[in-house]
Amino acid sequence: MGRVFTRHALADWRLASSATGDDAQLVASELLTNAVRHTAGPLAMDLDDDGSRLRITVTDPRPDITPPDPGSHQPAGIGGHGLFIVDRLALHWGAFPEGRGKAVWADLPVPGAGQPLTVAVRPRSS
Repeated sequence: MGRVFTRHALADWRLASSATGDDAQLVASELLTNAVRHTAGPLAMDLDDDGSRLRITVTDPRPDITPPDPGSHQPAGIGGHGLFIVDRLALHWGAFPEGRGKAVWADLPVPGAGQPLTVAVRPRSS
């Protein structure tokens, strides 16, 4: 669902066919995958285009705000490449407290100037 959400938002913003669009889908997927693997799962994902950068933020319920560590990259290893990829593609990335959990974010460059845009996906309340 997160990749589809990202793809649709980027298409609406006319970024889907750019290098930023490809990178954004990959970074969103990696941040969501980490939330699934290392926490009870993502609570929300937000995309924000301020005209100069695209911020992808994934919120999870784990309160540890120590930024995730990409560790030492082992190119021949199976798995463990996610944060290495995020680190290479993002201008900056990190984590901050969010409610009872944390948010992990990554900023990607946006080609050209545009209008600020924000979209979010959140689970439905029961």
